[in-house]
Amino acid sequence: MTEEQARQIAELMGADYWNSGGEMYLVIFRRADGSIVALSDEVVCEYENMEELETGKPSRSITLR
Repeated sequence: MTEEQARQIAELMGADYWNSGGEMYLVIFRRADGSIVALSDEVVCEYENMEELETGKPSRSITLR
């Protein structure tokens, strides 16, 4: 999704947005246990921490399309 789309969704949902590279943006939810849930326009992924998000190694994922 674009930066503007991610920013708007993050604002509505009380989350943050993050540039994952190549001008692709994610909406990210930082959970109390330190894990991260990332939402794109194609997939929702859960990561143990920010380092896993940066390396692209999710614990779980659900494809939306």
